[in-house]
Amino acid sequence: RLHAVGQRRQAALQVTHDVRSFVFEPVVAPGQQTGIFHFEPGQFVTLLLEIDGLPISRCYTISSPPTRPHRMSITVKRVPGGPVSNWLHDNVVPGTELAVAAPSGAFTLTSPVKGKYLFLSAGSGITPLMSMTRTLVDLGADVDVAFVHSARTPADIVFRHELDAITAVHPNIRVAYVCEADHETERWQ
Repeated sequence: RLHAVGQRRQAALQVTHDVRSFVFEPVVAPGQQTGIFHFEPGQFVTLLLEIDGLPISRCYTISSPPTRPHRMSITVKRVPGGPVSNWLHDNVVPGTELAVAAPSGAFTLTSPVKGKYLFLSAGSGITPLMSMTRTLVDLGADVDVAFVHSARTPADIVFRHELDAITAVHPNIRVAYVCEADHETERWQ
């Protein structure tokens, strides 16, 4: 089990107009002082929920790095008609407890972390690569990363500000965005 953390009724960080990152801490057993998450960058968790009286499960890739093990985040795009994404966006507040299956998945960084990486993503498919990128940054890994991310419009670029900040400080990580169209507030060149 895990519970949402946040401030003032906000358990999520607004990433784009329709994408939020939900940050969780482990629910600790009585007598335990703190808990940590164990996962590899790129893995996913399965949320085990009950919505409108029906059991429902959904897999979400962990977007936070394992180098920060006391909290874990998933990043969820609101999908029209999506029962779980909409429920998360509308109902998760600080303290909300959720049941979750253990992390799983083999799309992870190899160890030891070194060499050259080409990261390709589109839309919310960026989440495993953000976990990997954040891990590489946290470790100060001696790597060369070319990261290409595709989005519908500039307003839909998930984690754009964070990626821009990372590239400003880490010249060995280069990010290129590809957009299908302009947004009303920004033309895409």
